[in-house]
Amino acid sequence: MSDDITQKASEVLHILHGARRLPPAEAAEALTPFLDLMGKHGFTDKLGSASVAAVTKLSRSLKENQAAPDDLWQEAIEATLSFVNERFDCRDQS
Repeated sequence: MSDDITQKASEVLHILHGARRLPPAEAAEALTPFLDLMGKHGFTDKLGSASVAAVTKLSRSLKENQAAPDDLWQEAIEATLSFVNERFDCRDQS
């Protein structure tokens, strides 16, 4: 995994923790760079795919419903945290 993806995933975690205070459109926009970067790399590993799926569902809800339930926020945070932790563990073992 490139350092760009590690950095972007860490940034999206920070965004996910603070984005509930943003208007829905701004929160969805803040998640877009992570989704774009992940899409370019075509992640097929389980944790990367789970993170992308969860953040995509959250972003879609924010855009379409102008809100997202707590469970979508939690799912996105947990999936992305697992993805980041795995990547940092892999880097530490290299």
